Amino acid sequence: MDIQAHFNDIRAVIAADLDRARQSIDAAVAWLTDPTLFEALLQAARRGCRVRLALLDDAINRQSGLNLERLRAAGGETFWIPEAEERGAGSLHHKFCVIDGDGVITGSYNWTCRASRADENILRVWGDAALAQGYLAAFDRLLEKYGLRPAVPPLDTQQVMRRLEVLRNLLLLEDFDTVAAQWPRLEAARALAPIAELLDRLRAEDWAAALDRIQAVLARGLAVVAWQDPALAALRLELLTLEAQIVALSSEQAELERQIEEFAHQQHLAVGEAMAECLHLRREYWRRRAERSHAEADQTAQAEAEADQAEFQRDREAFDRAPRPASLDADQQQELKRLYREAVMRCHPDRVTEADQAAAQTIFVQVQRAYQQNDLDTLNRLHRHLTDGQPFADPAQVWTEQEQLRGRMSRLRLEVERWLAEIRALRASETYQTLAAQPDWAAYFARVRQRLEEECAELRQKIAENGNA
Repeated sequence: MDIQAHFNDIRAVIAADLDRARQSIDAAVAWLTDPTLFEALLQAARRGCRVRLALLDDAINRQSGLNLERLRAAGGETFWIPEAEERGAGSLHHKFCVIDGDGVITGSYNWTCRASRADENILRVWGDAALAQGYLAAFDRLLEKYGLRPAVPPLDTQQVMRRLEVLRNLLLLEDFDTVAAQWPRLEAARALAPIAELLDRLRAEDWAAALDRIQAVLARGLAVVAWQDPALAALRLELLTLEAQIVALSSEQAELERQIEEFAHQQHLAVGEAMAECLHLRREYWRRRAERSHAEADQTAQAEAEADQAEFQRDREAFDRAPRPASLDADQQQELKRLYREAVMRCHPDRVTEADQAAAQTIFVQVQRAYQQNDLDTLNRLHRHLTDGQPFADPAQVWTEQEQLRGRMSRLRLEVERWLAEIRALRASETYQTLAAQPDWAAYFARVRQRLEEECAELRQKIAENGNA
């Protein structure tokens, strides 16, 4: 599973995800005026993807300048959702897209030209079958609500069983190319848990595990899917999204803090000695000048120089005492991030029931510490524990009372706002602004060191001149 929050270059991120689609795109986005994203949808339809687009039937979309007939000609479908009668209350507030029944994009970002210049964010989740299926069901419910498609007919389990027999024979013959062409026809039955598990294995091309699951289903048969209250399904979907958003935001915050700490570490190694010498010379220069002039301004400058040197020395001592993160290459860094996101998804205290929160918090702290220290071995161990053991239940899956779900959602919305505020503060910090603006840290530190050395030379000359005066 891959889960990420994005705050920059959102249009490019969405376009890249649309470009990777090979089977289907289902998007409900209220407004679409961005030609880049429309072109990505059009190209997906032209390469054979099933593209379904739900848009608000209003002046913004009707006068967008995009030729939606081109999408229809390529095989895509556009569904116009009527405006709500009450002014200002849109009947389509969704902003989500499901790609290949596996990836979900959602968040505050509208698919408009104006949104690309606004302070927005999105959540991307790949590999969470429950979340993707929930959004596909939400898309279908939206169309049914406005009479844009008939109600989904009952699932023909006998037909599903016949398809499973075909797939079993193809797997036994090791005709994997034909399997890859046939298994998407089972997507309509993903609501059945055994089929969802099988589809995940087929998508991953884990043929042996897929064959085992097919054999098991053929041996015991398929149970009929229990009816689920649409209102309860919508609440569960929103709760799942909030939980995923909190995990993504907490991961983003941890990554920002890790980058800031790594920048500070490299800066200390690269310019620490030069900075220490410069602060020492500044203090000495202003001390001598204040002793000679007795001027209040010079005495103030001396006090500031002494305070700056003392603060730097305290920071330096604290830095020297702190444990240093392990050194990882680029591939190991990517693996560290993947393991961290997947582990947090399974142990974040906001994704477990109240009974499990204390235990989840303990593991969550260990995961955080391992990530901050680049401790790949420990993170691997914790990830295996959480993945193999699956120790915690998700309230969105086990709770059945709507009031329970609504209460939890209210709390999580507040948590989302808190995480967003903390992330914005980190991104606005001077250190992050500096590191983000420097693609080559080593070159930046070299320039800083050169400026400090030049200042040191000037200060030595001034001190010598004052001493000779």
